Amino acid sequence: MDLEPSPVPVLGTWHLSVSVCCYLLTCAAVALAFRALFGLFRAFAILRGDYPGVRPENKPNTFREAYKLCWWGYNRFKEHSDLGLPTLIGFAEIASFPVLIVLGQYNLIGGWIVIKTAGQWSGWTKSRTSFNRFLLANILNLSVSYFLLSHWIQLNK
Repeated sequence: MDLEPSPVPVLGTWHLSVSVCCYLLTCAAVALAFRALFGLFRAFAILRGDYPGVRPENKPNTFREAYKLCWWGYNRFKEHSDLGLPTLIGFAEIASFPVLIVLGQYNLIGGWIVIKTAGQWSGWTKSRTSFNRFLLANILNLSVSYFLLSHWIQLNK
């Protein structure tokens, strides 16, 4: 009986059926579209006052101001600045999840989502809408990965 764990097959076991440029541009476009969508949700949350850490003097007066704070991610209000990092993380997920799905490495995807969830748990006790945005973002990333992008990943014979 072999008790050695089998190696995780990743490198050299798959290829893209489209060009790398096309694949990465599609992943980037999806990540930017999700940023635009979640910017809308965050802007509504900020205007309603349902955003952790927002101070009254940092609350925008109009939806346009709130959306601008959420879209750019670089501004003077720390609670509205994300430096674009969620979009970069989303891009990495959208690019890597299809490969992991095709390879059947669901445990790696699940483990990553558990790590992300645990890291933000205390913040979500203050705002349920933040947690719901997180859940929706994961659902959308996984859906795009499975239903669209995984068809461009082919296993080597």
